[in-house]
Amino acid sequence: MNESIPYDRPVECDVAIVGADLAGVITGAMLARRGLDVVMIDQPPQVGGGGGGTPYRGYWLDGGHREGLDVTDLQVGWRWGQVAAREAQVEVAMRPVENPLLVHLLPEFPPRDPAPVVDGDWSPRGFNRLAREVLGVPEALLPAFGEALGKLSGTTVEQRDAAIEQTLEAWIAENVQHPEIGRAVLTMAKTIFCEYPERASAGRLMTFFSPRTGDEPMQSGFGDDAECGGMQGLVAPFVRVMEECGARIWLDHEPVEVLFDGPRACGVVALNSSQLVLELRAKHVVLARPVWDAVRLMPPERVTPDFAEMARRLEDESGDGLSLQFGLSRIPRLRSTGAEEQHAGWNRFFVGEERRYRGGFHIPSLSSRASAPEGHHLLQCMIVRWLRRDERPGWRETREVLDAARATLEVLYSDFDDCVEWQAYQWVKRPAAMAWFWAPVRRHGLCPPGCEDLYLATSTFESEAGPVDVCAHAGVEAARAILDRC
Repeated sequence: MNESIPYDRPVECDVAIVGADLAGVITGAMLARRGLDVVMIDQPPQVGGGGGGTPYRGYWLDGGHREGLDVTDLQVGWRWGQVAAREAQVEVAMRPVENPLLVHLLPEFPPRDPAPVVDGDWSPRGFNRLAREVLGVPEALLPAFGEALGKLSGTTVEQRDAAIEQTLEAWIAENVQHPEIGRAVLTMAKTIFCEYPERASAGRLMTFFSPRTGDEPMQSGFGDDAECGGMQGLVAPFVRVMEECGARIWLDHEPVEVLFDGPRACGVVALNSSQLVLELRAKHVVLARPVWDAVRLMPPERVTPDFAEMARRLEDESGDGLSLQFGLSRIPRLRSTGAEEQHAGWNRFFVGEERRYRGGFHIPSLSSRASAPEGHHLLQCMIVRWLRRDERPGWRETREVLDAARATLEVLYSDFDDCVEWQAYQWVKRPAAMAWFWAPVRRHGLCPPGCEDLYLATSTFESEAGPVDVCAHAGVEAARAILDRC
């Protein structure tokens, strides 16, 4: 227990931030850098929340802390993160990935022999092969497929907004003539990372493909912090700025209520592990938590029915993450070539003619120097299951899926077992991945309706930014809005 925290009286501050995940620490770093008195609380005993990583045996395992509420990823597109770093005057080391995706076309799961591998090249040069071999587009229908992609990518802001609540399945029925092209579009969405593409938002996919103007150039890759591996490497630099500028970060505190004075948010109540009450009184309150959890912290009279329904629908669009973490003594050799693995990006598994999604793996230590001890490597195999709230698969089913993934790695690499020093199952309960990113649901803005001085800086924020980068966008906008009020 932190003996310096006063539980006998309210703590006054300029800004109270609930949630030490990426959006929260970005908001905190930007505000602390400008001289505001910031107090941050969170339930996990470490920063990073559900979107960072945890140390284990000298390795950094992505997946976040089990008490964290936000989501993780394994590879990011970093645009708003660059804006956040510039405005917080912090350097975030990134290692770009030149070849972000390989697609393994497995006849069965696990396969008996190494299967064809296709470069996930979205450029004009490589896309035809991807379309034919992965997406299943017949050669004669490649022009028709290009036409369908043109309809998705050549949209205006207004057209994308109008299609947010339209499912991709409905869009295909209206816009695609050939069944083979319709199936290819669905498989393409699955390849991008949507397990059930038929229920994804057509407008979200349009946004994914639409060119952006005026943005920072995309950095696609991994955090490469000198001290913290993987996703924690994106969080840690902003935390260092907060500490340098005198912000107070009090962990192991569960938030239980946002305090209001009429329509204005004026503080937060939290409990420590001994159930002692911490009361923060603040001019501004930032909730860096998914919107459905934010709603639970707000007084019922401050939540409109429409806002509550939006939060409920987003909560239903989530998933868990099944992982196998491997500590390796060296890089394994590909059975197909005998060469050491050099691919630093993501490997995606698709099974059978229908291209069933079965997750994939990557080796983060090829890009993130602190992910593994010197001379060792980390391999993470992850399968994300899109689950409704009432879907709760048990451990036996979960382990069978992971064991099949391990058997697949034994087929891909001739010496895999000889390289493994340790392995561990990891089960990241929902929300583990941003399924709601693709959902046909309009998300929330920065401030809930009818609430003053309350800001929702979270991954459920409405934005055209990609997964994870949406947290950076939300954090930047929350900090800017507060600074404008000061």
